[in-house]
Amino acid sequence: MKRPNPHTLPPDFRSKEKEALVRRHRVVLHLNDKEMDALTRYQKSLKKTSRAALCREAVMEKVISGLEENQPTLF
Repeated sequence: MKRPNPHTLPPDFRSKEKEALVRRHRVVLHLNDKEMDALTRYQKSLKKTSRAALCREAVMEKVISGLEENQPTLF
């Protein structure tokens, strides 16, 4: 689907879109030493600066793929 031209959008649309993307919910994750070491090495290999973004991408990728695989069927 083609994205609409941002110059033709209503002025309040962009602010509503930004407001919807604000992260308000905190999730805490505890790792042991081996898991933290593995995460750090993986982060360095990908040259990612944000560990939070890396974890968020990995978790959401797994969640979304799981939801797609387990969609209800009609038959």
